[in-house]
Amino acid sequence: MTLRAFILCAGFGTRLRPITEKIPKPLIPVLGKPLLERIIRSLYRVDINEIGINVYYLREKMINFIKNSPFCGKVEIFSEKEILGTGGGLKNAEPFLKNSPFLVHNGDILSEFDLRELISEHFRKRPLATLLVLENPKEKKLFLDEEGNLIGVEGFLEPKKYYQKVAFSGIALYEPEFLNFLQRSFSSVVSAWIEAIKAGYTIKTLSLRGFWFDCGSLYSYFMAVKTLLRNWGELVYFHPKAKSDNLEFQGFLSVETETTFEKGSFLRDVIVIAEKRRVSGKFEGGLLFEEIFIPLKENKEPFEEIGFGGSERKFFRLFNGNVLMKDEKSAEDFERTYQYGLLLREKGIKIPEIRGADFQRGEIFFEDLGDISLYIWLKGKRDKTKILGVYKKVIEEVIKLHTLKIEEPKLFRVFDFEHFRWETRYFQEKFLEFLCGIKASKELEEEFDSLAKICDSFPKNLIHRDLQSQNIMIKGDVPYLIDYQGARIGPPGYDIASLLWDPYYRFGEEEREELLKFYIEKRMGIDRTFDKDIFLESLRFLRIQRHLQALAAYVNLSFFKGKSFFLKFIPQALSYLEEEVLEKDWPVLKRILLEAIDILKKKGFYAEMEKFS
Repeated sequence: MTLRAFILCAGFGTRLRPITEKIPKPLIPVLGKPLLERIIRSLYRVDINEIGINVYYLREKMINFIKNSPFCGKVEIFSEKEILGTGGGLKNAEPFLKNSPFLVHNGDILSEFDLRELISEHFRKRPLATLLVLENPKEKKLFLDEEGNLIGVEGFLEPKKYYQKVAFSGIALYEPEFLNFLQRSFSSVVSAWIEAIKAGYTIKTLSLRGFWFDCGSLYSYFMAVKTLLRNWGELVYFHPKAKSDNLEFQGFLSVETETTFEKGSFLRDVIVIAEKRRVSGKFEGGLLFEEIFIPLKENKEPFEEIGFGGSERKFFRLFNGNVLMKDEKSAEDFERTYQYGLLLREKGIKIPEIRGADFQRGEIFFEDLGDISLYIWLKGKRDKTKILGVYKKVIEEVIKLHTLKIEEPKLFRVFDFEHFRWETRYFQEKFLEFLCGIKASKELEEEFDSLAKICDSFPKNLIHRDLQSQNIMIKGDVPYLIDYQGARIGPPGYDIASLLWDPYYRFGEEEREELLKFYIEKRMGIDRTFDKDIFLESLRFLRIQRHLQALAAYVNLSFFKGKSFFLKFIPQALSYLEEEVLEKDWPVLKRILLEAIDILKKKGFYAEMEKFS
C-alpha cells in the first residue's frame, strides 16, 4: 500500500538558541547534512516518496532549503499563518493525508531505527495508530496495558491501573480516520489520541531499539552528533571545505561548516558551526556557534572506552597518561602484544611504551598516544605536501620494521602458502557465500591456490601484516605503529599494499607513486639485498590478496562482531579489487567479482551505505 509521510517542522526551537535565532531547528547540521535531509532520506529508504512538511518559524529559510535541495518538487510545503501545534499542523494538511495511511515524524528527531519494522507491525494489526515508543526515564508519560495498547497519557488521562509507562519517540503511523480526531486550531496530537481511545479505537505501540535522539536542546543535539559519530565508527567529521592544517584536536569533533583555523587553535569535544569564518583559540566541551562558545558539561567517568578498530581487545583511557588494554580471549595474542612490544621498542621502532602488565588478568598498560590515528588525521582539507610528509615518516618506521634482523626466528610466525589460502577461504566464506550468496567453484579454488603460491614465493622479512591508517597513531606529527601483535615474516609488499591502497583513504596516482619511490629508495639505501623489480612485481599479486582479506574482515566485523560501520569500506575495497583483477588475467575471480557487485547493487547495498554519509 502507498504511504505518505509528514514531518513536523514549524516549531520555534527555543531550547536550541542561539543557533535557532538564525537556523531553523530542522536545518541544524548533523555530520554535514541538515537534520531534515537525514529524516527525508530515511523515509526514502523505506519507499515513502510523498512527503509533506509544515513551516512557520523562519519559514523562508525552510522553503529555500527545499527549493534548492534534491527534494525540490518531491516535498509539499504547508505554510502556517499562525503556529498550529502538532495536532493542528496535521489537520491543516488533511487534503494531503486523507487518502492513505501516513507516517508522522517530528522534525527534531534523529534515529537509525528501521522504519520498515514500524510499517510491518502496523499493517499486521491495522490499529488506528501505532506509536514508536522507548524507555526514556525523563519522558515516560504514556500508559500502556499488557498488550502494548495506549490507555492514557500523563496530564491528559491517567488510569489507576496500567502495565508500564514509556516515552513517545516522536514517530508514529496513522490511519486516515485519525484525522477526524484532530482540531483545526492550535492543538496537540496527544489530545487526539485521548479522544480516539475514548471513542473505542485502538492505538498500539512498538518499542524502538537502537540509536534515537531528540535534538531539541543544545545538550541533546551535542550528544546526538557525538553518538552518531561513534555509531559510524568515527571520532571526527570535517566539512569538505574546512581547512584542518593549523588545527590540533583530540576527542570528538564535528566541524559542520566551511571553516578555517588559525595556527595554535585547539579543540576537544566540540561542534563547530561557523560558516566561512576563521576560528582562533582553545575550546573544550561544547558548541562553537559563530563567535559564541557554549560550554556543555558531560558526566565523565574515571575512565572511558576508546578505539573503533577491528580488534576484539578493549582499550580504556585512565586519565593518568595511560591506556589499559584488556585481552581476555586470546592468551597467545596477549603474549605476542607484550613480547613484540618490548622487542620493537628496544629496536627503536616507534610503538607505544609498555608501562606495566598483569598476565593473569590479561591487562597491559600503554602510554596514552591520544585519539588521533592517521585515519582521523587525514580528515578535513589538508595540504598534500603535509600528507606526503606524514606518510614518509610512517614509511621510515615501516622500513625499520622491514629491515629488522630477527635473532629469534621462531618468535614470529611465517606468512606462508597456508596463511595466504586461509585469507582467501575467509573471503569465500564471509564475502562471497554469506554476503553475496555465491558458492565458490573448483575453478576459483584453483585460482586462489595459484595466487597463494605466487605470493608465498616472494622474499620475506618482518612485516606488520595489518598496516592501514587506523593502526597508525599520530602524536605531535610523529607516527606510532599499533596493533602489531599480528606481525609475521612475510613479503614486504603486503604492508605497502595495505598502506598505499588502503580502503580507508584513497591516494591520487602521483602521490602514491612518490611514496612508492620513497620506500624503494630508502629501502635500497639500507638493504643491499632488496630487489626493486621483484618488489614491484609482488605488489600486483599482494594487492589482490590484501583486498580479498579486507573484504572478508569487513563482513565479519559488521555481521558477526556487531560493528556494522565497517560495511562502509566495502565499496572502496571492491573498487581497488576490480582494478587489480583487470590488470592480471584472473578470469574466474573477475567474473565472480562482477557478479558479486551486481548482486550487491540489486540488494540495495550501495544505497544503504549512504546512511554513513
